[in-house]
Amino acid sequence: MLWSLTCWNHRLSTTRLVRWWLRMGVFDRLIIVIIANILHVIISFFVLMFWLANRLAHSLLIATTDNIFSQYLNLDTEITTGVKFVLGFMNFISGTTIFFEVVLTIAVWAFSIFFVIDLIWDGIITRAVLRSFVSKPNVILSTRGEYVGGHPELPDSRFIYLTIDGKKECPYLSLVLPGLQGKEFKIPLIDITGTKTGIDEKFGQPGGFNIWMTSITPSIWKGLRSVLNVEYTNSGRKFLVETGSFLRGNDEVQKWKNYLTCAQAEADTGKKPHGQWKSLPEDKKEADK
Repeated sequence: MLWSLTCWNHRLSTTRLVRWWLRMGVFDRLIIVIIANILHVIISFFVLMFWLANRLAHSLLIATTDNIFSQYLNLDTEITTGVKFVLGFMNFISGTTIFFEVVLTIAVWAFSIFFVIDLIWDGIITRAVLRSFVSKPNVILSTRGEYVGGHPELPDSRFIYLTIDGKKECPYLSLVLPGLQGKEFKIPLIDITGTKTGIDEKFGQPGGFNIWMTSITPSIWKGLRSVLNVEYTNSGRKFLVETGSFLRGNDEVQKWKNYLTCAQAEADTGKKPHGQWKSLPEDKKEADK
């Protein structure tokens, strides 16, 4: 749900809180919710004990200052006034703690409900959007991930949609910004018609990708996370685009590396990879040639 609320606004999408929440896996978020509820129970227990102690002390002091007891104990007016002040102060402290307990209870319950709604929303709405990408004939794979950096036209790190699309002869890794415009930043996986199809003496292979373990998107519970690196050249310069924190976690990062390899290999050889592979459509102009 947080993704759907913020993805349309570029400024909101780049905030640290949004990126922190989205880069966490379901297990990470669940642990935070459990910790919040445990702390709430502990605080509620102490608030209850304080309230009971206050009520007991209140009852004893009232009994002490009662007319019968005050006459028996020969309490003067100043002591009675002091006791009343103490009673009022204790009532104020008790009321304040109860007020903050109510606020904390509402906050923890709201956070827990938000976690459940966000989980369901990502499981239904976000995945439905990704399926709509894959339903197109020119898209092999799609996901939501964090663009860490490296693209010359996209300076801000944020969460985006990623797709493998294009034509069989020229596949792309596309960084798709959500929104009505649907702006895309395409990264060529291979260029079979250009002049840099072989080894470049200065920059090496014009296209390549690998997976690194990085601390840029850490999980506080599971350690480091995988980041997918796509290396390519554009206008004689070498760029390394980093993406990570995919919707389905580290396993999906591994899958994307394999799919990028297979898409590039199919563009080179024309051979369809083994298994349930969806080939990109052929370029009719290239086919005619």
